[in-house]
Amino acid sequence: MILPMKKYSMLVHHADFEHFLEELQNLGMVDVADRGVEPDAATQQKIEQLRQYNRIIKFLSAKIQDESTADADLSAQEIVDKISAMQAELDDIHQKGAALEKQYRILRPWGDFDRAMFDKLEANGFKLRFYVAGQRKFNPEWAEKYNLEIISQTDGQFYFIIVDTGHETIEIDAEELRPPERPASGVIAEREKLQERAAEISSYFSNKANVFVPKLTTARNELLDQINFNNVVQNSAAEADDQIRIVQGWVPAQKAAAVDEFLKQQGIFFISENPVKGEKVPILLKNGKYSQLFEPIGKLYSLPKYGEMDLVPFFAPFFMMFFGFCLGDAGYGLLFIIGATIAKPRVEGMMKKILTLAQWLGLATVIFGVLTGTFFGLNLIEMVDDGKISWLAGLREYMLDSEKLFYFALILGAIQILYGMGIKAANYSRQYGFRHALSTLGWMLLIIGSIVLYLLRSENNHELINILFYVLFGASGILILFMNNPDKNIFINFGSGLWDVYSVVTGLLGDMLSYIRLFALGVSSAILGFVFNSLATEMSGSVPVVSQIIFVVILLIGHGLNIFMASLGAFVHPLRLTFVEFYKNAGFQGGGKPYSPFMKKKETASESLF
Repeated sequence: MILPMKKYSMLVHHADFEHFLEELQNLGMVDVADRGVEPDAATQQKIEQLRQYNRIIKFLSAKIQDESTADADLSAQEIVDKISAMQAELDDIHQKGAALEKQYRILRPWGDFDRAMFDKLEANGFKLRFYVAGQRKFNPEWAEKYNLEIISQTDGQFYFIIVDTGHETIEIDAEELRPPERPASGVIAEREKLQERAAEISSYFSNKANVFVPKLTTARNELLDQINFNNVVQNSAAEADDQIRIVQGWVPAQKAAAVDEFLKQQGIFFISENPVKGEKVPILLKNGKYSQLFEPIGKLYSLPKYGEMDLVPFFAPFFMMFFGFCLGDAGYGLLFIIGATIAKPRVEGMMKKILTLAQWLGLATVIFGVLTGTFFGLNLIEMVDDGKISWLAGLREYMLDSEKLFYFALILGAIQILYGMGIKAANYSRQYGFRHALSTLGWMLLIIGSIVLYLLRSENNHELINILFYVLFGASGILILFMNNPDKNIFINFGSGLWDVYSVVTGLLGDMLSYIRLFALGVSSAILGFVFNSLATEMSGSVPVVSQIIFVVILLIGHGLNIFMASLGAFVHPLRLTFVEFYKNAGFQGGGKPYSPFMKKKETASESLF
């Protein structure tokens, strides 16, 4: 749910303004309203400095080791400058290394030599000319005709030299190359020096990271506090010839009493009021322990706008079911539960919530794995029917074959779509009044009523059901065609209602078909698991011990790949069904701005890594 907010307008005398802001920042409850004022030059410089700090912290965080030594005399800015300079040097080393590698490939065929010898020979009338020719083009008769010496034969190429005395014209079908400037050993030596320097730099990063990161994090947080402070100053309105400053902000209603008490103690005149329709109010969500796990998923799309319903508690059970449907293997689900349970005591903060979510998703996967009769690629339905695992016979009637799974996916889709339409009706009624929900209620009446009447239809009540169908069509038709926009006249309503009929009918058909992906992904995951089991059995052979090792390796690799791909699909596709099909039918608008109170940054170095 979205917590209600109070809007505060605070009048502060200019002489007390900075002191008041410092106390307000310490309070940490007011999200100061942004009036859209661009930061001044000094603040922009601090923002750029903040980016540098964040970049270096992120870089060094990946280098942290258990033990490290510190340059105690370095300030945070000196650390940033030094690390940036060493990063630039390391980049330059990599570029030089790539160029040297290219040089080495060119010089390697010529081996080691003394470059000064070339000059001496040329001074005495003997010029060395360097050639390369393919194996097919090279003619051995050249060696009889000229002073030719083959230096090397590499990759199907002949590298050779001819001593040119100037007394004859050299005419051969070969590519002449420039004389090498230095031997390959010289390149190797230079490359080794660069590699040693790169290793020194990398070692420095690793040795200092564990101390530098906390120091930079503290400096980053102080800088962020300064930036936030400057932004609040610039976004306050000056009145009465700059004698009075007006600060506006938002406070969760449950914290309003504490803020009122604070402002009274500070001697500040203030006005608190409820938000006016259309105002950009920050969003603070408060859900139960289960729904909280799915809040990061909802934020991937958008926060709801103030006044509409938070859809996280409504899509959470469906997302969990859809994930289990797509992954659909009880064995994989058990791995999720066991792995997350083992890892949870070793982590804190957001990672603990993520692992809790993994446990819930694993539970859904186990349930749907049992329903589909799949355990690490084994077909439990066939094994029960063949009497191989008779102890599961009691669950056989609950297991679904492919045809039933197909229809089950469509039924789940229909339920979520109708559920979304009900939420839309409640949302519109809450935001705009009950009249604006009548059109959506008309569609729900038509769909649900048609299904119920169809199921109740028989030979004995055929005429009565037909009459009820006409009544249903008439009542829902009035709501759909004439109540889709109660604020407009009847003719505009009728026209937009006809268009709404076309849009909804085609849209609902497409939305329903989208849920077939649940069936497709679940079946494909099971088939791939079965294929890897078959490969392990057929390719392991019959050699004792070796066969068992090969069998286990194939299973581990195959099921590992299947778990990775299936889990990715089991997350992405329910995400699409949630954000496209469900959000659309629920009338979700979104665009909310997260509640961000004006407060001092208290993030620790360890927390900053996530």
